[in-house]
Amino acid sequence: MNIPCVNRLPFIVIGLSFLQPALTNAQFSNLTLIATALVLGAKFSLTQINLMWLKERSVSTLSWFMSDAKFSTRAMMELYALQTIKTYEITDGYFLIDDTMQHHTKFCKWIHGVFVLFDHAVGTNLQSKCIVFLYYSDGVMIKFPIAFKIFYKENGKRKWGSCKKFAYKPKYTLALEMLKWALKKGFPPCIVLADSWFGIEPFIKGLRKLKLSYILEVRSSNKVRVSCKEPKLTPTGRFAKHQYDSIALPKFFKTICETIQCGFDKTKGGKKQKVLYNCKVTTVRLNAVNGKHRVIESMDVASGTFKYFISDQLTWEAVKMIKSYSFRWVIEEFFRNAKQLSDMEGATIRSEQGVTLALCLVSWIDFLLHLENYKQCTAGKLPQDSLTIPSIVRRAQYENLIAFVKKVQTDRKFVEKWLNVEKERIDRKRKEQGELIELDSAVSADDTLLAA
Repeated sequence: MNIPCVNRLPFIVIGLSFLQPALTNAQFSNLTLIATALVLGAKFSLTQINLMWLKERSVSTLSWFMSDAKFSTRAMMELYALQTIKTYEITDGYFLIDDTMQHHTKFCKWIHGVFVLFDHAVGTNLQSKCIVFLYYSDGVMIKFPIAFKIFYKENGKRKWGSCKKFAYKPKYTLALEMLKWALKKGFPPCIVLADSWFGIEPFIKGLRKLKLSYILEVRSSNKVRVSCKEPKLTPTGRFAKHQYDSIALPKFFKTICETIQCGFDKTKGGKKQKVLYNCKVTTVRLNAVNGKHRVIESMDVASGTFKYFISDQLTWEAVKMIKSYSFRWVIEEFFRNAKQLSDMEGATIRSEQGVTLALCLVSWIDFLLHLENYKQCTAGKLPQDSLTIPSIVRRAQYENLIAFVKKVQTDRKFVEKWLNVEKERIDRKRKEQGELIELDSAVSADDTLLAA
């Protein structure tokens, strides 16, 4: 049993006030009700949100607001982008790109955007929706999602409503569209960080057009061009056009002897020096990607696994590249918080508008939680230690607990309303089981064989 919501959280109401030009007063009230309930522990279920507010809004009202109310989620996202730039006065930083799956059960075939997709983390096919996110981080405390796009399967059909076809776009195209949109809205050019799914020539070519620098993980199957030991000739005896050999990255880096160790130095608390990665770095040309790149082989000392990274920053040292790429982990933390704290995977709304608004809410809540942490750490003359996002959530829940105790002590009508709502949920009648009888229609032996 969750503690009821007493009041809308002030940082939610104030923080989402930038959306008011795109919403009516009633819509803004419903939005802050849902956002507050999610932060205070509600699942992304309109029924549970309705109960946490002691039926202040009916389920049908909330459902209508999510799926059928007249407003533009695109306009709201534009207002959000302008608000983030205004709040932090961003000058540089990192664009983080990654995708995540929102898993559902086999009973979800009518939920918007759900397809049978292969999840590499689980290693099997699942009915789920794939969402590509663009996230920002300054490498320290400022972090928030910028935009997202739902990935639709190639040659697939939507699983909700009519079987309407749509234009298929690869994930890297969705990422490039979001980057172009962010730059157009006023974000400064930042270094793009992405995993090996985006470390391909079409994506890199798009980044060059946008004049964005990058550090990308690439697959070990990529090959390096090296000068051939002997001239290559055509069958007619002429010099071949390409006078180089291609060697796979693992084999190529075996020829490099110099190794750079990356890790943590000794601490004042007495902890010893710790080596995390053994790195090798060089500047070469790859077969699959045009132009010269700074390429790093990084071996994880603990697991013994190898990873390869490329960057257009040809003068960067290995430690700087590894440190910069490590900031990409922030988007993984966002996925964890979105699923565990905001219950992103629990949103099973059927309409396209409802799903889009649910993902917007998850993004806005993450922005406001990080903003609260940023304000608390920068308040006063001396900086304070940064807290985790679950800590900020627990603080909000504690404040609601204090308000709830005071409400119970002073407001009898509130107590009666709470008891009545909980009492209604106590008893549920079991369905009557029908009696099994012999039906009049007989089935012949031939029909039984055909059915088998």
